[in-house]
Amino acid sequence: MNKNKFRKIAQEVILSEIKSLQKLKSSIDKSFNKVIEAIISCKKGKVILSGVGKSGIIAKKISSTLSSVGTPSFFVDPSSCSHGDLGQISSNDLLILLSNSGESSELKNLIQFANRNKNITLIGIVSKKNSLLYKNSDIKILLPEVKEAGPGGIVPTSSTIMQLALGDAIAISTMR
Repeated sequence: MNKNKFRKIAQEVILSEIKSLQKLKSSIDKSFNKVIEAIISCKKGKVILSGVGKSGIIAKKISSTLSSVGTPSFFVDPSSCSHGDLGQISSNDLLILLSNSGESSELKNLIQFANRNKNITLIGIVSKKNSLLYKNSDIKILLPEVKEAGPGGIVPTSSTIMQLALGDAIAISTMR
């Protein structure tokens, strides 16, 4: 493969991600304000994030960034929650779940737990409006549908860059 081709591939990936961020910027609506208000109002509880796979990695980063700007936060592994770690979540907590599809089976126990405990606010950040996560969230952030970079559009790239940017926007907005 020609070395110049690598540069072209890199530029294509970055352009794809730029387009997804432009879509995200245009999609920010009143729900974003509700997320920030919920985080700021979460005085008696904790801000807990979770997700599966790449969304889980992004959720860990958002949790870390929230902690860095003065909002106590931690990540909980959804698989571990199915085996006893739901006890980390209690009344007055704020639970933020990230999922591209909103249908990850590992998140179902977290969604059901939050819905059974009405003092737990569930924020869903998802790309599919008809998903389990979207339908069951108290506050819903619908990410725009985007084309993933790379052959076949199957590698999480554009979707995860949007999650990451949204998390940074949440953290900075909360800090300010």
